Amino acid sequence: MSIHVALAVSSALLLGSSFAAAQAAPTPAETVGPAAPSAPPPSADASGAVESPEPAAPAQPGTSAQPGTSTQPGAANAPAPAASPASSAAAPRAQAGAIGKVDASAAPEAGGESVAQALAVEAVTEELTSEATKISVYGFADFTFATLLSDKKKSGGATGVGPNPTFYIGNLNVYLDSNLGKKFRSLIELRFTYLPDGAIMLDPATFQGTRVSAAYPDYTDFSRPKKVGGVIIERAWLEYAAHPLFNVRLGQWLTPYGIWNVDHGSPVLLGITRPYIVGSEWLPQRQTGIEAYGSHGISDTQVGYHLTLSNGRGPVDSYMDLDKNKAVGWRLWLQQDTPFGTVAVGTSGYKGRYTDAGQAVSLENGTYVTNFPVTSSYDELGLAADLKYTWDEFLFQGEYIMHDIRYDDDHRPAGFIPGTWVPDSRTWGAYFQTGYRLPWYGIMPWFGLEYDRLGKSSYVYEVCAIVGGLNIRPTENVVLKLVGLHVWMPYLKEQSYDMDQLITQVAWSF
Repeated sequence: MSIHVALAVSSALLLGSSFAAAQAAPTPAETVGPAAPSAPPPSADASGAVESPEPAAPAQPGTSAQPGTSTQPGAANAPAPAASPASSAAAPRAQAGAIGKVDASAAPEAGGESVAQALAVEAVTEELTSEATKISVYGFADFTFATLLSDKKKSGGATGVGPNPTFYIGNLNVYLDSNLGKKFRSLIELRFTYLPDGAIMLDPATFQGTRVSAAYPDYTDFSRPKKVGGVIIERAWLEYAAHPLFNVRLGQWLTPYGIWNVDHGSPVLLGITRPYIVGSEWLPQRQTGIEAYGSHGISDTQVGYHLTLSNGRGPVDSYMDLDKNKAVGWRLWLQQDTPFGTVAVGTSGYKGRYTDAGQAVSLENGTYVTNFPVTSSYDELGLAADLKYTWDEFLFQGEYIMHDIRYDDDHRPAGFIPGTWVPDSRTWGAYFQTGYRLPWYGIMPWFGLEYDRLGKSSYVYEVCAIVGGLNIRPTENVVLKLVGLHVWMPYLKEQSYDMDQLITQVAWSF
């Protein structure tokens, strides 16, 4: 009996000391060092980012990121000090879940404890760092007022929100950022929207619009009609950080190109509406497949790359590939810190095939078979280049995008005029924006120009725009915007389709 009692007492003392040592041991966030995922997201100044490779805690509003590729609610225009080569190299490891590795130097010393006690402490620490899941929830939203200043009959349909002064909630995006341990990490971004309720669906044959209603009887409220909205899956991916030079993402991700596409959060974007060449998705906004990326710092120079493989484009490309061709993409970027500011340049590309196909079941030789006849198909190539220069509070940024389409003759669509066919086409465009943040109340005056060449196969052919206004940041998490927009179409100048619009917005991160 005395032996059993002694063993029980020894076991209790061992467990108690192990538990106390585990309580004193660093938490997973402490072993990581910078940017633990559970930390509250920092905020950004919207004057223009001095970007560095992938942030330690992506998707948090306003931290800096590599040019056009961060996973924040938008850091495209948020200034931050340039990262040193050492911190740049360490960032991908931290962001991808380096808490899965136990830091031996952080483990408590055994001292006079037995080897069994030290092993117990190490086991507890290993369990916490490798098995515990850390999840952060954050996001951004914006509230906008827009009014048309030009002819309502000629330009009211181009605003997207109608010809009358209108209030609306534009974005409500929520991020679920999980550190899964052992260099694994997950990021999910969801946008909540009122669509499809109230949307106008235009018949291309008659040019008449029909309004969609998403009101349905609510069985919990005497079947009174309730309007329902939708959820847009912006991205949902799992990442493994094998090395700063090689990280892999699987799932749906935002195409890594340019300045605006990945960093799309309204609190840190300079303006309100996206440049036309970005909104036209000449390179796809998002893709489903595999993305590999990496970066390396040498003194004041940082370089990085992205390689992508996806389903390509189609009506259901987020979950189905309707042809045997996979789309490929790439991005190369370089950032140079100088005594006169920071310069970041990048080039991106995308090559794939758009395919739409039906489904038909037929009887062949006494057996039912399923065929997928192609109804639409064309090859596309998108090329892009971007430039950003920041010096203290000064910002200059611009992008150029070109998009080529080549149809299969068997699936070439008919033109607007009977008896004609839509030709192969090349569209291209460019924009620039520049501004300077003043030392008073976070006020930044800015302006920009856009030019878009849509080709003769388009009724519009070419579009020009002047945009500018004020970007004001009264607090770190709130941005006020006042923007004026003038759009004209030189090809249709005799018809006077000019559009003038005044837009104000308050955007916030949470």
